[in-house]
Amino acid sequence: MDTRKIWEKVGELPPPTGFKKNIGLSNMFHAEIEGKIIIGGGANFPYLPAVRNGERIEHKDILLVIPIDNTFHILDKRELDFGIADGKAVVFNNILFYIGNDKIIKINILNSKLHIETYFTLPFSIKNCIAEQKDGYIYYGLGTINGEVTNRFFCFNIFTKENIEIINFPAAPRTQAVSTIFNNDIVVFSGGNRTAYTEGYKFDIKKKIWQTLNDISINGKAISLIGAGHTKVSEHELLVIGGFNEEVWNDAQEKFAKLEGEEKNKFREFYLSQNEEYFNWNKEILLYNYNNDSWKSLGILPFAAPCGNTLILYHYNLYTIMGEIRPGIRTPNIFRTPIDKLIISNKW
Repeated sequence: MDTRKIWEKVGELPPPTGFKKNIGLSNMFHAEIEGKIIIGGGANFPYLPAVRNGERIEHKDILLVIPIDNTFHILDKRELDFGIADGKAVVFNNILFYIGNDKIIKINILNSKLHIETYFTLPFSIKNCIAEQKDGYIYYGLGTINGEVTNRFFCFNIFTKENIEIINFPAAPRTQAVSTIFNNDIVVFSGGNRTAYTEGYKFDIKKKIWQTLNDISINGKAISLIGAGHTKVSEHELLVIGGFNEEVWNDAQEKFAKLEGEEKNKFREFYLSQNEEYFNWNKEILLYNYNNDSWKSLGILPFAAPCGNTLILYHYNLYTIMGEIRPGIRTPNIFRTPIDKLIISNKW
């Protein structure tokens, strides 16, 4: 089955407050609660493009939506006093907890209205982290802490608000990794620093130990998932869309680290001016099976591969929402496919 034919473009979300046009956002947060979707924050370059040294803006809107037909019906909208992006959201007892910057934000729904409060102030600022919830504990870490790439890992007790550091992630510090939770295991894949990583690890919550998993590989080729959108589609399967290309990422990081002055500025301008084909982001739709620790491809995306996209499974439909399609350039596009048509011919 050609999975490229089962995707359709649906209606866009409204532009952020203060802007007339939606040029797309990346690194939003989201969660489903009581059949409704909370989605918000995100960043873009609304005034000048990144190649012209435009300012990256983190937006303040949080939306409560329900997908209906080919659009998103907005039930409520709130504007924070500050912008947020690059964080993660978890759900406990129908309450969303967002971890990012120096805050843990609590969001719940009452009578189809959003209620938002700062629940805890962290002793540092964290971005591009992972975060998962189990039995009232939020396990989070990696990403950057106060601007430095890290492998530190923490546990936050929702009930007591105790925030403790636990055993570090066992490999090189990294940002923009893919993660989810299966049973008592938090799985973590890819991420990058000056290198794009393609390996996998799991954290056993009960034993408090890290173990290795198989690398992300399709037909013998390792695949980087830096910044990819991801969502669980069953109790033992994780679906992933997008991801930076390993070779392009590594080459760029090496040049940015070594070049100086005008040479660095010229390479930056060259890099940010290239088209989507140059960056060659991952277009394979990937499915990970936790039971047998293996990866498979469900086909090729018929649209530009995104990074920093929001991936949502809602009522048997899979949505990939916005993201960037090359460094600095966002897309407002939202695509949808029935999950059964995507997976039906791709059984393990």
